[in-house]
Amino acid sequence: VLRQDISVNEDIYGGMSRAELSQAQDKELQLAQQDIKMEQTKDKKNTLESYVYEMRSKLLNTYRSFATEPEREGISRNLQETEEWLYEDGDDESEHVYTKKLEDLRKLVDPIENRYKDEDARAQATRSLLNCIVENRMAVESLSASEKNAVFAECHKAEEWLREKTQQQDALPKNTDPLLWSSEIKEKEDILDAYVSHITNLRKSMDSH
Repeated sequence: VLRQDISVNEDIYGGMSRAELSQAQDKELQLAQQDIKMEQTKDKKNTLESYVYEMRSKLLNTYRSFATEPEREGISRNLQETEEWLYEDGDDESEHVYTKKLEDLRKLVDPIENRYKDEDARAQATRSLLNCIVENRMAVESLSASEKNAVFAECHKAEEWLREKTQQQDALPKNTDPLLWSSEIKEKEDILDAYVSHITNLRKSMDSH
């Protein structure tokens, strides 16, 4: 039997070879990635632009009493410069550049934003600690006299600490960093709760033996 090799070119998808198809798919993927990158860059630019407008408004209203005059002036100047840059040299920049610009602005605004946010958080934390003190004073019925006194003493210490710190905080203007942060009050509550839980658990353990 006579065998003869016949050369065959495999054509698929309307006459495209596998190599051509692979190239076309790579090109399509590349274009899709470019589209995604462009969209991400556009989003970052819009985020920066929105931040500029939002902070300018908040600085005049919501955050006004929480920023010093030099802080307001400095931030306002940076916001104005950023806005002008966005419509001039920064009209067609990379995602990284927009991200960096936003980070730089946040570094200026964050301290003021933190003061504003912590005022409400501090009030909530204060109420929570006072409730914790009341509840722990009421939860000592099963304890011995010395254990009760120990709990009462810790509650009193927490109460006095809060009163003293609150007085000091209230004497400060809003446009300075708090002397008393809400996180400190929360920590004090956690410590008090842990102390009372330790004593009550010891009592339960002793009573069970």
